[in-house]
This record gives sequence, structure tokens and C-alpha cells, in this order.
Amino acid sequence: MRALFTFLVLFSIGNTSFAQIDENWTLIARNSGTYIAIDGYEVRLMGFTSGIGAPVIAPGPTLRATTGDSVKLRLYNLSQGAPHTVHLHGLDVDQPNDGVPHLSFEVEHDSSGYYYFKAPHPGTYLYHCHVISPVHVQGGMYGIIIIDAEDPTVTWDGGYSFDKEYHWMTSEIDTIWHNDTIINHEHEMDGMPHNIPKYYEPQYFLVNGAMDFQHEEKEGINIHEGIETKILLRLISIGNFANKYTFPPELNATIISSDGRPLPIVEESDTLWIFPGERYQVLCDPLTEFIDSVQIDYHELTMGAAKGTQYINVVIEGVFDLPKIEQTPITFYPNPSQTYLQFSENDFTYTVFSIAGALVKQGNSVNGLVNTHDLLSGNYLIKIDHGLGANTFFFNKE
Repeated sequence: MRALFTFLVLFSIGNTSFAQIDENWTLIARNSGTYIAIDGYEVRLMGFTSGIGAPVIAPGPTLRATTGDSVKLRLYNLSQGAPHTVHLHGLDVDQPNDGVPHLSFEVEHDSSGYYYFKAPHPGTYLYHCHVISPVHVQGGMYGIIIIDAEDPTVTWDGGYSFDKEYHWMTSEIDTIWHNDTIINHEHEMDGMPHNIPKYYEPQYFLVNGAMDFQHEEKEGINIHEGIETKILLRLISIGNFANKYTFPPELNATIISSDGRPLPIVEESDTLWIFPGERYQVLCDPLTEFIDSVQIDYHELTMGAAKGTQYINVVIEGVFDLPKIEQTPITFYPNPSQTYLQFSENDFTYTVFSIAGALVKQGNSVNGLVNTHDLLSGNYLIKIDHGLGANTFFFNKE
């Protein structure tokens, strides 16, 4: 009777505390996803979706609330295999609602679990499954959480105002970790051992689940308003590598917060290192027009040479009502290539990367011509810098 009374009291307290739910989030755990890489390779994924019929992608849906909101998160597990959780990384909620299995709970197949919390300090956070974390996170079970201030145009009360925002989540894929024997692993709550492979050389280096040349224009920074525009970048790392961001100096980047908390002293810098699980907010205040790109290098944690590189295009025009930059689209042929690539732009420097981002060759074009006869057969990226900015293209060498 005493146990029943205690349960009823706790149940009453829990439901009274969240009698008013401001945000209802739903995540559905699946292990039936497929990522089609740029070279056509199909990678098996685990992941979260917001609807039963929605495709499994990584990152999962971006979850958003306003500081002070009462949030109810339902996790529905349809993975046909291991249980899952939703760990609210960085939100500092109480342990029963934090998604760490032995301190919270696991959700078995065809079952639901519920997390309740008050949205904390405004900032950028992330979520991921905490069951055999190395396997499930590498599998694709992660996403972004954004907590807005009451005024969504400022970073936090008394903080910085901004006009546009972008969020970029970095990760990698090592295909060894994505076969059926790992994705469909057995699992026991009492600590059943699970053998996982070494993390070798990742084949794909991703931003928001894609390589930069797969992104639509909206994924880059594109400012055309003709007024001074302040830009908030939300940068999140969920991979196993360290990320070095290099910003164009013209962006006038200032690092203002780390892991959901304001920095006591902000730092103006063109470079930023982000390690696994970290989140940073960077405020950019471009004061001139330019076309360039943000460079992201992926380094092993031993801090050796970069194993991969991604670029995110940046176009700033119309600042202070200056005329728009006239940019003629650049084309090239043939693709696939056997001995050369001919570009519509005549004079530029170029850098060729492997599909994994490793530097292969670099040089200067001759009347828009790039020699490819010395490349092995395969898929490549070529970045060209033609004075007004840089562009990255994908091509195949036969």
C-alpha cells in the first residue's frame, strides 16, 4: 500500500508540473534508412523521423522550443530490434528525463516513452540515442535542438540581435559500421557485450547529412537584402573527428557562446575548432560584398593532417544598397572526363580532392583547361578560385 501511495503521489506531482504542455515533439526510431552517397553507394542508416511514413535521414528532425516552454517528447520505437532513447545532450534536464538508459529508461520495439522538461537557457543543443552510443550515433540517430529566447531575433535576453541564422551539423560515415550485423545487433539491458569494429578511415564527411556539393543553395550563406545583415551560425559536431572551421575574414566572425552558454569573453576569430559533442554559436557581421566559402577540415583527434574537407558557399551582396554582384554561372565539360576538363571561366587556380576530401592535385588553369589524364578512375571534387570567389564541382574520371 505504501508503494502504491508513493507511486500515486509521484504520478500526481509529475502530471501537475506539466499540466500545460507548450510543445509536443515526436520522434520515431527506425533502422530502415538508406543514405545514397554522391558516388552512388548505398549506406545503411538508423535514425529518427517525425512521421511513420517519413524517410529515415541523418540528422533527424530539428526540434525547436522557446525558453520556459513545457515540452513533452514522445519517442516511438519501430526499429524491429534494439531499444532506443533520446538523450537531451547539453540541456541539463533532470536524470529521469535525460535519456541515459540506466538513469532514465529504454524504449523497446513497438513501445513509446515520454520525456518532460522545461526548455532551458536559449542556445544550440543536440539529441542522440544513448543505447550503445558509438553504434547508434554513427548509425545516424542524432539531431539538433534549438531553444529560442522569448524574442527570437536575439540570442538570449540581453544578448545579440541577428537577422538570419544557419545551423550546420558535422559528422562522418565509415561504411564498416553500417552493415546489417551492426545495425541489427542484439541487445540486453543487463549489459550484454557488443563487439564493434575499429573506426578506420571514414569515406564520407558530411554537413547536415550531405557533402557540400549535394547541398541546395539554401544550405550556404546567401544574403541579398541590400541592408546590413547580422548572421547567427549554429555549429554542432556529432562525429568522431575534430572540425576546424575557417571563415572568410569578410564575414567578421565573433564566437559568442559554447555548449548553450554565453562566453564570458567573446572572441573575434577566423578559425574555430569544434570537438565531438560540442556546440558553438558564431555571430557574423559582414560589412562588404564578397563571394567565398567557409572551409571545414575534419581531423582525427590525434590532430594529424585533415582526412576530409567540406566547403559551404558564401554570397554577400547588396550590403548598404550597393549594386548586386553580377556572377555568370560557371559550366564545364566533359563529365565524365578522360583527359581534361574545359571550364567556361578562363583564368583560375584549382584544387582537386578525392571523394573523401583528400588533396590530389592543384595548379593554374590554361585558358580554362584542367588536365585530368594523370588521375586514377573515380569520383573527385574540384574547387576553382577565379577572383570573385570559389566554386566546388563534382566530376568523374573514367
